[in-house]
Amino acid sequence: MRQPEGQASITAIERHRHTQHSRAFNDYSSSLLPSTLPVSSRLHFLLAVVVTSLVFSGATTALRVDAAEWPDEYRAGPFVCHADFALAEHRNLLNALPRLQRDLVTQVGIVASQEPIHLFLFHRKSTYQAYLKQYFPDVPSRKALFIKGRGPGMVFAYRGEDFETDVRHECTHALLNAALPMVPLWLDEGLAEYFEVPAAQRANANPHLKYVRFNALLVQVPKLESLEQLSGLSEMNRTKYRHAWAWIHFMLHGPPEAREELSRYLADIRALTPPGKLSRRLRHRMPNLERRFAEHFKQWNSSGFPSL
Repeated sequence: MRQPEGQASITAIERHRHTQHSRAFNDYSSSLLPSTLPVSSRLHFLLAVVVTSLVFSGATTALRVDAAEWPDEYRAGPFVCHADFALAEHRNLLNALPRLQRDLVTQVGIVASQEPIHLFLFHRKSTYQAYLKQYFPDVPSRKALFIKGRGPGMVFAYRGEDFETDVRHECTHALLNAALPMVPLWLDEGLAEYFEVPAAQRANANPHLKYVRFNALLVQVPKLESLEQLSGLSEMNRTKYRHAWAWIHFMLHGPPEAREELSRYLADIRALTPPGKLSRRLRHRMPNLERRFAEHFKQWNSSGFPSL
């Protein structure tokens, strides 16, 4: 998949547990004067984001990003894209991002946020790394990042081998965390894994599917309660990403009551109502949960539809 073993995105859960991330954001937000970064001879512009205002209204902080000196910029739905290269060849990707938000609304049941999301894209890995080191020195090294402090969410990525997958993955995190006050780690990552592939491939062509179907044939079902116990990204690995994706696939394409319970669970989170454990809620609706999970994948054929 898009990340090697042991790597992960920055999520809301991780930000709450590791305050150095928010401190990095606050340091960045308090820098009111432009600054420059070391850049290659190709780049003849100021690679800097200037935070021009922090407006406090009650508990809400609005962040305005002045990125006028980026060589190319593009707006696609809630996404404000800034790049140090021409975005023309990636317009299909960017134009599909608003659909990603619509699909999260219709398939998962979240309520779309009106908050903008800033997407910062780099041509070179070295420039991307230098930029993050300048503004977010405490964040871990990742292929792509989603960061959210008190203002709009920000996604950072560079044009690597999995560039488009990385962008969709991190933008899924951004949309979820703009719409909800918190998202459990396993659920945040499972949804990002599901939505990181092009829309036509989500149900039947994700690389996780063949492994999950094989295990289902052996009646090997990942334990949802184990995923719910994960508290930090350091605990995530390739297998756990796959297990999280599998439960998302089951809830979105399996029994209708599974999707209904997922939507209710997220609605409780949005309403600040203690949601409890999703595993308990699913078991209340489906006491034979593991059997239903295994049957779902056993019956899911290569065309992406349940076998008859």
